[in-house]
Amino acid sequence: MEPLLFFVKGIAAGFVVAIPVGPVAMLCIRRTLATNLFSGYATGLGAALADTLYAVIAVYGISFIADILFTNNFWFRLIGGVILCLMATRMLFAAPTESKAQDTGKLFGDFASALVITGTNPITLIAFGVIFTSIGVANAGERYEWAEALIAGVFVGSAVWWMTLSGLAATCRRRVGDLSLVGIIRISALVILACGVLIIVAAAVPESAIGSLIALPDQAR
Repeated sequence: MEPLLFFVKGIAAGFVVAIPVGPVAMLCIRRTLATNLFSGYATGLGAALADTLYAVIAVYGISFIADILFTNNFWFRLIGGVILCLMATRMLFAAPTESKAQDTGKLFGDFASALVITGTNPITLIAFGVIFTSIGVANAGERYEWAEALIAGVFVGSAVWWMTLSGLAATCRRRVGDLSLVGIIRISALVILACGVLIIVAAAVPESAIGSLIALPDQAR
């Protein structure tokens, strides 16, 4: 019963960490609207895998990986911010297209881009540490079956959220006209661009108001 309990709690943790609306959520929505459900969900699965990798670090307390993440926080944020700005710029000038046939290479690109963007945000590690402590599973690393059940639950919970989000976006896609669709896509691209700029500013000028707002806690450095 204990592994099942850890699995269920892992689902809750993965779902909660994935829910906040950020650049990857906007990417998921935009790709679903511009292409199809598969493109949006591939994006979500990339984020879900990144969340799961951070959960592994949080569960097992892999200190040397955590140290690398926090020590090189500037570079991780800079890379993530630049990628977001480049993707947003491309979105602003690209016409929305509908793909009838699935392009495996395109889906992998959607998956990989979300994996990189989510993976360059060390705050996710802190979020899992806080949530695991709050729901009483901070000791999951003491037993292999507990840890594996919790980690599997995190992936399932995150994947369920992304399926829900892309499904909602796909439903909206069928109910809006082409003009409204273009407007929504452009707005999502602008939001993603703004997120990228803010991340770059926070990395370059950590003492600024923006840098302080999204800074890592001192105790995690």
